[in-house]
Amino acid sequence: MKSIFYTFFLLAMAAIISSCGNNKPSAPVFVTDEYGVVEKINPQNKEVYLVFTGHYSHADSGRFENFDGVVPVLNTLEKKGVKGSFFPTGVCFDVEKYQEPVRRIINGGHYLSSHSYAHLLLCDENDRSISLVSEDSLRADFAIMENRLEGYGLTKDQYCWLIPPYEVYDQKAVDVMKDMGYRLVNPTSGFITGMDWTSPGADNYHSTEMILEQLWEYEKQNTFNGVILLIHAMNYPDRTDADRPYTYLGEIIDRLKEKGYTFKTMFDVIEAEKGK
Repeated sequence: MKSIFYTFFLLAMAAIISSCGNNKPSAPVFVTDEYGVVEKINPQNKEVYLVFTGHYSHADSGRFENFDGVVPVLNTLEKKGVKGSFFPTGVCFDVEKYQEPVRRIINGGHYLSSHSYAHLLLCDENDRSISLVSEDSLRADFAIMENRLEGYGLTKDQYCWLIPPYEVYDQKAVDVMKDMGYRLVNPTSGFITGMDWTSPGADNYHSTEMILEQLWEYEKQNTFNGVILLIHAMNYPDRTDADRPYTYLGEIIDRLKEKGYTFKTMFDVIEAEKGK
């Protein structure tokens, strides 16, 4: 009898040791849109993916489009002990004042990819059947973008996840980007955080107060499970610091932590896929 119990004990211990040694992340579950672009990751889990984009418009010396919010965003993430995923355009890598923050992104363990080089509008925003960029132009733009990323020591397998420029695309552009070896992710639909470019007094103006109210209403109605939440790391003109969503990033993080959410980056997705 003792030998039987001893055998069961050994088998149980072997199972425990085996499970501990095989503690690989489970394969990620993706929710995609009609074009096959990922817009939620692991919706069964209380996990949030914070993504930050930026572009620099040389035509007006960065007045309207810039990456000026990157340092405040990084400071908040570091203070809160949270990692994010950054997708500035390749143009940002050419601007001297952003080069040290870009190194902070990399050295801080955040995910860094891009958003195209020149922020190309791939198709008509109101009629996606109208393509605006040829395949050759898209490939040429991405070649420059890759050159800039690799100038920071990154390799394609590290920056393979990419947010399309303007978060707008048609099937033709999606197919070309995938053919170039990219995995495409887009902010979860249903949020208005991307409307922080609108100016007070304009018909389409969305105040940060409105943006945050809608954000928490979304969470109440849908949860944030698997959400890819876009927050521009940009300082649009005509808005004060108090009217920029990233100013409240720390409060957003704290509130989500209180609700039991954890934060993931595209690095977590890459590692999970390796463990499939």
